[in-house]
Amino acid sequence: SESSNATNDAAKKYKGIQNGWFTETASMWPGQRFSLALENYSADSILYHQKSEFQDILVFRSAQYGKVFVIDGILQLTERDECAFHEMMVHLPLFSHANPKHVLIVGGGDGVCLREVCRHTQVQHVTLVEIDPMVLQASKDFLRLVPAELLDGSDPRVEIVHADAAEYLKEQRNHGRFDVILADTLDPIGPAESLFEPEFYEKMYDALKPSGIICIQGESFFIHLNLIRDLLSVCKDLFDFAEYATTMAPSYPCGQIGFILARKGDTKSCRNPVRRCKFQSDLKWYNRQMHRAAFVLPHYIEQELSEVDLYDGDFDEMSGRERDDENRCFLSGCSIQ
Repeated sequence: SESSNATNDAAKKYKGIQNGWFTETASMWPGQRFSLALENYSADSILYHQKSEFQDILVFRSAQYGKVFVIDGILQLTERDECAFHEMMVHLPLFSHANPKHVLIVGGGDGVCLREVCRHTQVQHVTLVEIDPMVLQASKDFLRLVPAELLDGSDPRVEIVHADAAEYLKEQRNHGRFDVILADTLDPIGPAESLFEPEFYEKMYDALKPSGIICIQGESFFIHLNLIRDLLSVCKDLFDFAEYATTMAPSYPCGQIGFILARKGDTKSCRNPVRRCKFQSDLKWYNRQMHRAAFVLPHYIEQELSEVDLYDGDFDEMSGRERDDENRCFLSGCSIQ
């Protein structure tokens, strides 16, 4: 039929789409795949597809998860469960800070973290640093999960910068500037590689004000425990306190993803919110109970992370692995297949 022919043609054009299904396959989670049916199993549900200078960007409408945002064949968010990640990513650190006036978002070009940050009336200025302008354009025109004024420059609190975040943080004017930094990054492959290097964490530390907090996308403890240990080790070495929190999101690998939160100038855990949420009725996922529960980890994960040593300058030596730059994650040493 014409419909099946169109769907098969889509498989040749769009990475990961075949026979009416999108399937995510990535080197960071070998041996497993995640699939979503396109709406009506039809290529007509593809809303946007472009290759930018940096990456391949795809937006489609799925059968069960609403609109889906994909970069380089890797699922970034779905309309159905994005709240489980983004509300926690933003509100865990912001409600752990007494007065977050200046916030930096690294990556997050879909604008969803920006949407959540702007719910906080204490925030006077938020800077979004996204290297790829086409990501914001795709979000504004096709995802439409974020008020347009946050992405089109009409909100005076919002500054959007198209730059490499690692280079942006090197600028002297950004030292000691931010109360909270959110690193809503891609996985450590492609254009996001520099955002998982130890030097980037040093730059984030320098960019924080005293008593500032960072929150970084912390991968899944089911398959990336070595990477999490290494990230936590770096943060414990640089910051005064660092910890791992967790949430569930069915469209992410293993249905679980975490965050690493770290404080500058304070040794207090982020597990207890210090402000009351005045916009609770606008949220789907986050509340005070979920905030506290995010820091309750499975016993074996808690044991593994409690034994993390301070970073000693050599990830591979620390992890007891031989280095093979071509086939291993540059930070964790985990095998890429």
